[in-house]
Amino acid sequence: MAIVGVVLGFYFTGVALSFVPHQTPPTLVLPLPHHIPKTPGGVSLRFAMVQDVIHERFARHGRAYYEERNRRCREALAGSLPDDRRDALTDDLGAGLDHLGNDDEAVRLLRDKLKSQQARGLSGQALYTTYANLGTFLIHGSARAAMAGDAAAKERMRKGKDFIHQAIAANPDAHFGREIWQEEAVEFLLAAMEQPGLLREFDLIGNRLDADVDPRQEQARTKGFYWDGQLARIVQKELRDGTLDAKWAANWRQAITSVGAERGWTELPVPSHHAPVFFDEPALGIIGMWRQGGGANPYFALCLGETMLRVGQRYLAWTAFERAFRMADRFWPDPDLQQFLRDHCRRRQAMIEAQLPAADVAELRPRFEAELAFGQGYQEAYQRHEAEQIARGVSIEDEHFYDAFHREHGPIASPVGPEDELVVYDGRADMRRHVNGALWVLAGPLLGAGLAAFGTALFLRRSRPARR
Repeated sequence: MAIVGVVLGFYFTGVALSFVPHQTPPTLVLPLPHHIPKTPGGVSLRFAMVQDVIHERFARHGRAYYEERNRRCREALAGSLPDDRRDALTDDLGAGLDHLGNDDEAVRLLRDKLKSQQARGLSGQALYTTYANLGTFLIHGSARAAMAGDAAAKERMRKGKDFIHQAIAANPDAHFGREIWQEEAVEFLLAAMEQPGLLREFDLIGNRLDADVDPRQEQARTKGFYWDGQLARIVQKELRDGTLDAKWAANWRQAITSVGAERGWTELPVPSHHAPVFFDEPALGIIGMWRQGGGANPYFALCLGETMLRVGQRYLAWTAFERAFRMADRFWPDPDLQQFLRDHCRRRQAMIEAQLPAADVAELRPRFEAELAFGQGYQEAYQRHEAEQIARGVSIEDEHFYDAFHREHGPIASPVGPEDELVVYDGRADMRRHVNGALWVLAGPLLGAGLAAFGTALFLRRSRPARR
């Protein structure tokens, strides 16, 4: 038995040693699941995109550009053109008029275009841009009056929403689903016109403003993935090569944090959005409307703040609340609701600041102001360059129109940082460590007991009297 104990002890010791990791478990850095677009080939979110839209770090055409483009469109439309070219120029002219604040004329243009297309027998996706633009112009041209209680303006907003709905039906994946969130936002604002108190309860997508959200827990949940190292390497390669299987991509998206449609939301007349959704979907919609539509507004900033809070992005959330605070006078005609927004933003910011190092807190507002000034200054310079080029007679269609500007100013977009990365540990190496520990539990006592028994047996054998 002593010999058996020694043999088993040595055996399990050898097995345990074979499971000792010879180096630190390899670590992979993967993009977070929201890097997988909702639809194959679509646009996916980066937190840097949120940072840039909050601080206006993107190029935006100015008044001179749209005036010149409108002039060129009118000139071309006065001639003989194929129908499809005429339709495209009408869209451009309508968008230009919208950017310049002349939504009534933009609506008339698009209504005439729709009649022409229907007379030609066009339907379905062929009418997408007409529906989307007509709906947008109706909404932009009537929103402020509707919020002030104008019944006719409310009706125009409802008609605009209906056109957006038709645009979604014609082409649901256009503009990475932007129109879906445009329709949802209008539905919520129409509901708030009847019940202004809703603005104290929800943001645009149904995040409750009174919810007790701890971004530290949400950050841990977002980052808290544990993957087998071999599987992570496969995903890394397929992401790099663009060969990630659609089914696996859909499964991976299930790890994205869901937001919106919180308690009490389903009771509201917002039929286009009735359940929580992955946070990247409304975030992309808001970024698209902010950059390509009517620009910054307190509703978008508030919604980005509440959403970033729920995915653990405290610094982004703080800046979004700061931007919303500074646009509070555009929140609603009622001064009490404007003050509510200011107070809410400051409460959220105070909660975030209590979790951050004092040195970081001291830098939050100065850094925000510097970033916003940088973004707005870039846009002003961009628009000044456009005006100067146009005044010199340079065509806005010239492929080198912006070359001098880009040489002087360089890129404006923020780089993607570690907030968009997922650290993955090799699960197999960790498993080897656990097995090694379990085997040592067996090997140690067995080896020790076997050696003790073997030594005792030898001692007893030597001390036993010799037989005669």
